[in-house]
Amino acid sequence: MDVSDWPFRARKEDYVLWVGRMTAEKGPHRAISAARAAGVRLMLAGPVQPGQEEFFRREVAPFVDPYSVRYVGEIGGERKKALFSRARALLMPIRWEEPFGMVMVEALACGTPVIAFPEGAAVDIVQDGYNGYLAHDEEAMAAAVGRLDQIDPAACRRSVAGRFDLDAVAAGYERVYRRAVSSRRAASAQDLLGRLSLLDAVRPKRRHPQPLVRTSPPTTSTG
Repeated sequence: MDVSDWPFRARKEDYVLWVGRMTAEKGPHRAISAARAAGVRLMLAGPVQPGQEEFFRREVAPFVDPYSVRYVGEIGGERKKALFSRARALLMPIRWEEPFGMVMVEALACGTPVIAFPEGAAVDIVQDGYNGYLAHDEEAMAAAVGRLDQIDPAACRRSVAGRFDLDAVAAGYERVYRRAVSSRRAASAQDLLGRLSLLDAVRPKRRHPQPLVRTSPPTTSTG
């Protein structure tokens, strides 16, 4: 990602944010529980896709109101950036091995801490106590909301600029490729030496000709 595309904002508004699909694995219902326990406003953003209507109707809709839990639907573009940059934190109460959470990186680029369950990529992206917190359940997530003033928004942005910005990722790939090429060259050289040794072992030994010994013809006496 290009970190400079995401607006940095140090002063936050009084709400926490959840973004994702309306599924049990993504945990909007757990975000609601954590936010209510922490006594903070929650903004829910994301589509209700086909097959998710019943989950949304049962687990999310009953708790939505204009004050404590607000559902804003699917977001993108400048509206998404504004919501990310103004939030006190992004909540990620996921219960699956998410391979990479782009929303976490986007939030951090805006200087917004991430509070996540220690699942999947969250354990690599969230640096506990530095750019957010890892929490094992909704109760721990609510407690972490109370410690958000200990997280520096500038540190959140630095944490992704140094690891996930375009230049940082390109440099990382270059290092990997260089190591791979060096290893391949070393392996090829070692293989060549091994083949030469094998050839030397099975090559027939050259027989050196024995020196020709000249004998003098027998002498006859003429007496």
